[in-house]
Amino acid sequence: MDIAEALSSRAKFRIVQLLSKESLDISTIAKRLQISEAYVSEEVTSLERHAIIRTSYERGKRGVRKVCTLAVGKIVITLASGDPDITQRPQSEL
Repeated sequence: MDIAEALSSRAKFRIVQLLSKESLDISTIAKRLQISEAYVSEEVTSLERHAIIRTSYERGKRGVRKVCTLAVGKIVITLASGDPDITQRPQSEL
């Protein structure tokens, strides 16, 4: 799976947006995005597997919290090959 696929879900993209501003734990991400902690945890695991974020564990008020941090400074997705005329070709050639 490539980076584009890793960011294909809206939730993952929004998680990356939040983490671009600050490190957050799973519970805080879930509250801000108004989605379940279980779903956030699943999406975080996928983002971590693709080295987009990294996680650490910190002591919290009631146990341990999983804190997420963005692991990259920039994500670049190339949509077309190096051919600048690709959009000008007839549909049958694309």
